[in-house]
Amino acid sequence: MSTLAEIERAADALPVQEQEILLRHLSQKLARRAELILNPVPPPNVPKEELRRIHALIEAEFSRVDPEGW
Repeated sequence: MSTLAEIERAADALPVQEQEILLRHLSQKLARRAELILNPVPPPNVPKEELRRIHALIEAEFSRVDPEGW
């Protein structure tokens, strides 16, 4: 099968129970793909307090940026 039309015909020929299995499989596959797109890198395993410290440091540094100096 190389075209969507062929795949659709083959799926239509399946019994309903197998169509449901195929649907679940494709739904899970698409959900995993969407997850990878939304979260391509897993979050760091860093304590929340350390993340807050880093965030505060970044905010402090960028608050002093002179846009005219760019």
